[in-house]
Parts: sequence; structure tokens; C-alpha cells
Amino acid sequence: PEYKYNDLGPIGKIIAGGTEIIFATGFEYMSGFLQGLFFGTVVGGPGFLFRPMETGVRQAFKVEMTSRFTRMNTRSMRWAKNFGGISAAFGGLSVAVKVLRNGEEDEWTQILSSAAAGAYFARKEGPQAMVKGAVLYGGLIYVISGNKGSLFGNKITEVEYTEKP
Repeated sequence: PEYKYNDLGPIGKIIAGGTEIIFATGFEYMSGFLQGLFFGTVVGGPGFLFRPMETGVRQAFKVEMTSRFTRMNTRSMRWAKNFGGISAAFGGLSVAVKVLRNGEEDEWTQILSSAAAGAYFARKEGPQAMVKGAVLYGGLIYVISGNKGSLFGNKITEVEYTEKP
């Protein structure tokens, strides 16, 4: 038989929701980490390849290349951790809001998860900054999503066209 999320009991929903949040957050972190590693390497590559060699180090080519590689690797890892954290926050909070809304996935899920991400990113600046971040991120997604009352008006609806001879 085929079971749906709404068919689960409260304990089943807690276990399924928690598992989904954990896996989604982990996978989002890893995908962001790999993207950050790639972009950090691309940005650090020209410095590794084209940086002029220092005059006293020309004899120690191995030392110079090790130093360049370490610099590039440090930058790549910093980008990877930042991208991974941002991806995990957005992805994990999106799934958490979906789970808290009983599996419903619509524009409000994205608006609420973006507001939660805005609050999360401003957590070190205090409660006022968290509220501002939530309003900014959630409000931006609200305006972009085209919900009723937004600046861009109603959604575009499909019109069926039949050609008559």
C-alpha cells in the first residue's frame, strides 16, 4: 500500500520530519561545500599560476609552490565552508518549515523559510537584527513570489486558446 505523509501518526510525523530535515540539511551543506570549493579554487587559481616569484625564493621552487598551493587551498576551504553554511541554512529551514506546515509546499513555505533564514543569519547581532533580517528576507520573497497584495500583482494565469477555422 502507498502511504502519504498525512497518513502518519504524530510520532511517525516527528520521526519522518526529523529525518527529512537532517538529511536535507546535510545534503545541502555538502552541495554548497563542493560549489564553494570549486569557486574558491577558480578564484585562487590565477594567483597560484601567475603570481610573480619572489627573488630570493627562485632557488626554492618547491617551497614557493607549496606556499602558493596552501594559499589557494585556504581560500577554497573558506569559500567552501561559507557556501556550505548558507546552503544548509536555506535548504534545512525550507524543509523544516515544510515539515512544520504538515507537508504543505507553496509560496508561503518559501516566504516563511526565507524569513527564518534571515533571522538565522542575523542571530549574532541580537533580537532586533533578527526581526529585521526576517522581515527583509521574507518580505523580499513575498514581493517576488507574486502573492496577492504584492507589488507585482496577481500571478499570470494560463489561457487556453483554440483555433477556429
